Amino acid sequence: MQHKLDTLTKLAYAAALDAGKWSSFLQACSDLAGGGVRTCLTGYDLDAHIDLGARQFGYDPAFEQTYADYFFERDFLAGRMLSAGAGQLVSYGDVWRDPALRRTEFYDDWVRPQEDITGGCSALLFKQERRLFAFSGSIRAKDTERLEAPWQEIVRHMLPHLQQAFEIARTVAGAEIEKKALVNVVDPASAGCLVVTRSRRIVFANQQAETLLETGDVIRCDLRHRFAFASETWQRHFSAIIAKSDGSFRQPQTFSISNSDGKPSLTCRIAPLATEELEYRPSGILFGNEEPCFLFTLAGRSDSPDVAVLLCETFGLTPNEARVVVHLAGGLSPKEIAELRGTSISTVRNQLHAAMGKMEARRQSDIVGMVTAMRH
Repeated sequence: MQHKLDTLTKLAYAAALDAGKWSSFLQACSDLAGGGVRTCLTGYDLDAHIDLGARQFGYDPAFEQTYADYFFERDFLAGRMLSAGAGQLVSYGDVWRDPALRRTEFYDDWVRPQEDITGGCSALLFKQERRLFAFSGSIRAKDTERLEAPWQEIVRHMLPHLQQAFEIARTVAGAEIEKKALVNVVDPASAGCLVVTRSRRIVFANQQAETLLETGDVIRCDLRHRFAFASETWQRHFSAIIAKSDGSFRQPQTFSISNSDGKPSLTCRIAPLATEELEYRPSGILFGNEEPCFLFTLAGRSDSPDVAVLLCETFGLTPNEARVVVHLAGGLSPKEIAELRGTSISTVRNQLHAAMGKMEARRQSDIVGMVTAMRH
């Protein structure tokens, strides 16, 4: 059994890096318990009634669809999970002992028709206010005695590993979001980026953005983790932009924030973010597939010329060569630069080669050092 649990653990970590493997993981969990356990990883927003993405194994597709279309908002188990707290196991047998629950529409029209799936348990992996992700398994009443113990053993063993895998997935997805947000930023290392929903809920913030939120001088968040500008003027401007998420807001919007002297100190960029734009879509970033979200970038301004302009003036680089050099200095690989600029990797390599020749650099690390010196 331990060997099989170790194999299951490895599969969970593999799925954290490749979301397509979660289905195989869920099937392997059911198989290890002895078959007959209907497994799922699912997310909820209990306030907005938004499905944050779910993956299931063993459920009839028709019941999966009716749950997504109707019973999702009538599933009281999500609220029960939230009150239990992260890392705590909730036994369905304990929940269904309440006679009143067996008179609900959820039981009569969804649980009972699936051969009375009242056995099993769930464990909460993560929660942020009233958003949560859980690992669950449902068992038919007639199979509960046979499958309940092995299933609970699997859940208890996997819980800390799934929480860690969840954080890995969040980190990987966050890195992709940062890459997308900071593509045109001269100094990515000092820029903050966030993902904010239309209801102003912050669902992602990089380290620099977290620092800005804690300081509260420019941006801040309330107790419900909702985004706001420190200035009412900036907040009204921001609200006017995201109010256009009905379809008229398609292109990024950029504006400047001024300091107390009235001089621009930060450049703000807001762009609509569609989940299908992300190459990596894990159960780790807490927004739903249909939920309007916005990618928000805060970058410092400087009175000195743009580094790309300096590169052109100092070394005679073309604008494209200069921008590629800036991206390289920002930590991107040639492959990532090609993806961001919508060109081939061979083009990027040719531009880097030409730039190195003009800058009399022998290694790519040399031009990174030159860009760093220019910035300081």
